Amino acid sequence: MAADMVVVEGDRHTTVMLSGEMDRAACPAVQRRLRELPHRPLLLDFSGVSFIDVDGLRMVHECARGCKAEGTALALVGVSPFTARLFRILGLDELIPLCRSTEEALWCLFPRTDDEIRDWLTG
Repeated sequence: MAADMVVVEGDRHTTVMLSGEMDRAACPAVQRRLRELPHRPLLLDFSGVSFIDVDGLRMVHECARGCKAEGTALALVGVSPFTARLFRILGLDELIPLCRSTEEALWCLFPRTDDEIRDWLTG
């Protein structure tokens, strides 16, 4: 199965929904497309990824390094338990937040002001 990538430009961030297999065959094209994205906070949605190998892990790591060099935030959502375990074993979870929901990922991408937190808490 080939990989597919859907890019959604939000007001303040870009969401990339990935699906298929992130392997040696798919990663070069995905990585090329990721590099072409504007330099803004990036949310990678892995909920459609059925398989990832070392090339896929390397691609995510290089994306994280690029975001860090540009001073932009990166978060992942929809990571399978197996993939999350690989990230933890390799220490990638220390570079990239692995979030349980899109809302949590957005909190990672955008540091909140005290006023925003107060408004959120008071509903």
